[in-house]
Amino acid sequence: MVTFFRSTFWLLSFIPQRWGLAVGHGLAYVMIFFNVASYRISKINVDHSLPHHPPQERAQIVFQSLAQTILLPIEFAHLLHRPIEELMAQIVSVQGEDLLREAWTEGNGVLLLMPHFGCWEFMSLYLGSDYAVSALYTPPKLSALEPIILQARERQGATLFPTTASGLRGLVRGMKKGHVVVLLPDQVPTGDGRGVMSKFFGQDALTMSLAKRIAKVGNPKIIMASAWRTIDRNGIGYNISFELPESGISSSDDEVYAAALNNSVQKIAEKDLAQYQWSYKRFRRLGPDKEDIYRRQ
Repeated sequence: MVTFFRSTFWLLSFIPQRWGLAVGHGLAYVMIFFNVASYRISKINVDHSLPHHPPQERAQIVFQSLAQTILLPIEFAHLLHRPIEELMAQIVSVQGEDLLREAWTEGNGVLLLMPHFGCWEFMSLYLGSDYAVSALYTPPKLSALEPIILQARERQGATLFPTTASGLRGLVRGMKKGHVVVLLPDQVPTGDGRGVMSKFFGQDALTMSLAKRIAKVGNPKIIMASAWRTIDRNGIGYNISFELPESGISSSDDEVYAAALNNSVQKIAEKDLAQYQWSYKRFRRLGPDKEDIYRRQ
């Protein structure tokens, strides 16, 4: 099975990204027609989060989000197999590099919070050329994909740890060494006491407390990061951005921290709402007294 996936990604690496986006648009229509799960969840999330946007605008956000999500496997294949110089040449802008560089030189580590926005896989490639990087990853349901995912994300020297107790200990060791530690902050936490209820796009959302726990290891600088696409007639380019989160993210108060985190993620998503991964069930695990918006009627 590993060989099958390796061969598949190798073949996908030959597909120009512009073609991949065209395929994404076509498949998005099919997904909408058949009301597949990713479309249904995306529509629920967009309608739930953006109720004041006109219905036509919300429908377009869902459509474009699906199309660009379909593009991700082709982008991943490029990150796995294309020459690094070619990939780096696709970067069209870098914002806030001085912020990251200054935090890095302080030697206390950097906690980089990067939402599911744009092509977040691109960030590990960019960071690995200049920084020591430690990051968490969620092992895929198909175990055969795991070594391929690790190969792509570790291509420039990043160290990946699974979302297990031993993986978290590895992440803490990286922070103590002064690494750039990368977390995806918009994942729904599992287990009691691992999340805080807060608003995201004005709606209740269980928000991870892991970022706050990791930030207590030493005195790292907390920075928001994103990598998103510029799409024009010349193809696809990538924008890299580093920016400060809301100041409340360093608060000892759980609710203040969670509000600052979600507001900082929302600010990034609003750069281009169609590039946020709306197909993820962000508004789940709200408790028995809350409506499950994903339940089929």
